[in-house]
Amino acid sequence: MRTRGTRRLGRLLLASHVGLALLLCALLLATGAGTIRAALQDRARAQVVQAAAEGLARLEDQRRDLRVVALLLSERPTLQRYLRQDRRGEAAAFVETFRRSAGVDAIRVERGGEVYAAAGAALPPDMDVAGLHGTGDGGFWLLQPQAMEGPADARVVVARRLGSDALGALGDGGAVQVALVDPQAAPAGDDPLRRSYRHVQATARAETAASRAQDILRIEPVRAAGGGVEALVVASRAHRAVVAEGMRWLVAFAVGSLLVTLAAALAAVWLARRIAAPFAQVAASAERLGAGDLATAVPVPAADLAEPQALSRSLESMRLQLRAATATERAQREELDSVLESVGDGIVAIAEDDTIQYANRPFLALVGREAADVLGQAYPRVLPPAADAAGAGAGGRRDPFVEARRLGLAQARCRYAVDGRVRSFVVRSTAPPGGRQVAILREETGAEAAQSMRDAILANLSHEFQTPLAAQTAAVEMLREHVREGGDAVAARLADALYRSVLRLSQLVENLLDSVRLDSGEMRLRREDVDLPALVGEAVELMRPLLEQRDQQVQLDLPAATRRLVGDRQRLFQVVVNLLANANKFAPDQSTIRVELVWGADEVALWVEDEGQGLPPLRDRADLFAPFRRAPEQEPSQRGTGLGLAIVRAMVERHRGAVVLAEPRRGRGARIGIALPLEPA
Repeated sequence: MRTRGTRRLGRLLLASHVGLALLLCALLLATGAGTIRAALQDRARAQVVQAAAEGLARLEDQRRDLRVVALLLSERPTLQRYLRQDRRGEAAAFVETFRRSAGVDAIRVERGGEVYAAAGAALPPDMDVAGLHGTGDGGFWLLQPQAMEGPADARVVVARRLGSDALGALGDGGAVQVALVDPQAAPAGDDPLRRSYRHVQATARAETAASRAQDILRIEPVRAAGGGVEALVVASRAHRAVVAEGMRWLVAFAVGSLLVTLAAALAAVWLARRIAAPFAQVAASAERLGAGDLATAVPVPAADLAEPQALSRSLESMRLQLRAATATERAQREELDSVLESVGDGIVAIAEDDTIQYANRPFLALVGREAADVLGQAYPRVLPPAADAAGAGAGGRRDPFVEARRLGLAQARCRYAVDGRVRSFVVRSTAPPGGRQVAILREETGAEAAQSMRDAILANLSHEFQTPLAAQTAAVEMLREHVREGGDAVAARLADALYRSVLRLSQLVENLLDSVRLDSGEMRLRREDVDLPALVGEAVELMRPLLEQRDQQVQLDLPAATRRLVGDRQRLFQVVVNLLANANKFAPDQSTIRVELVWGADEVALWVEDEGQGLPPLRDRADLFAPFRRAPEQEPSQRGTGLGLAIVRAMVERHRGAVVLAEPRRGRGARIGIALPLEPA
């Protein structure tokens, strides 16, 4: 079945073949046009170069001819005698006769700076320098003066007038011509061509250029007697002549290309019909499969093409496999439905928009509804949170399970209003790919309710302890300062001992409160720039009284930050304090605790190494980070709650980091590190 906008394979093949043939023809024309154009331009350049060289050679021949004429005239004894005897009439007649026989246009005899005799065309008085001079009407004078050997103050000036075609020309309908151009008469308004004129005039080197009309020009310098450039010989060929010649070549080339295209189109028609027929048969079989017809076999087309035959065989194999897979999937679905229905806990599948897509019978029994009233409904509407649930406020109720999903928790305790009464549920959730989420619900047992009550009591006690401990810590600090100023050593030791006890008690309460927050999912992290070297320094100063009690030294290696670290400064401060407290507790008196920062490309590592008994065997190291786990046979007299390293791991993982255990670098002891990711550069 064809849909709107689709095309038949035969027509597509025909169009593609004809299109490729036309494209090939166009490419050939484009390539041929470029090649012909380049060849014609190269030919035109060669012609203008040759014409300019020949014109320059003719000009040099004219110059040599004038020099010979001027030299012969200056050496004639008759003219010298007329000058000595001051016979002007005879001298003028002699010069006119000589001009006609020499074939020049003008001769002027000068004596004492004045014209003594003249013949032919009148030359301007200021035209007395050898070389080329313009006439103002497009022509030029070629002038050659020569001093006479007779009278010292006499000389002859021989001139020949040159027209625009005096140096030769190229034909082709007058499109190519050679003209003599004065150096100062560069074309106006054509900057590139004007620059070429000036460049040749300045460097005395020939140059090939093009005008704005794309006429090709060859500019040859004409050197003066003094060595400079006195004029330019320009040979040009009109662009229209080159284009006309190229069009004749292209017409012949296009006729041949069109004949090739026509032959390719005829071959494409035959080939398209031969290819499209078997594929059309395979497409019809594929449409039947797409419509759900798994009973009809896929026939192999009677064609000598391997591809449609292989495709039809693949479709037949796919049909058989799909029919078998459909039967298997139907059986597995029925089996899975029976398993889910027999589970005692409620199971519900929730989409990304919080709508329920699946619910088993135990879940329907828990909520007291039918499947039609649950499927497609929003989860908070089916199980509305109780008014006294955590997070419910005056502005509305927040579902604890939804909050747990947002925080990434696998389990949450939720209180829902079901059948007009508040019931407690334990919800475990998973997040499979695709955005759907499966939740398993059951009513809370007595042991779980007791544990929840214990966590609430611990949280309240820890919170209530913080305020008096903070006031007591401030009072003890003031007492220490007062006692130290009094000079009573015994009282100072007692005040220090009291301050250490308050500090340890505050640390234990903070760890206990953090553990409750972590278990209940109430731990929130801020995102702010953290100066980790400064934070470690502050943690060491906080732990200084406990370190001084056991005469322990802290060796710091804290290089400056090279990348940004973003996290919760307060929580990271607690992590460093717990690591230092762990080292302080397990390291012996008068030992050294080493703290080292290592900045990498993508993460920063903080290492704390002590000189204690070291870590337990590998099989027991998992207990290091378990809450309320201790090793009485290894733990010293400073007993703890077993929460320090557990809180360290939990907070570091919340920062998308990891806790690392390594062998100590200096003998025995423990080496514990944390790795935190850095912001991209």
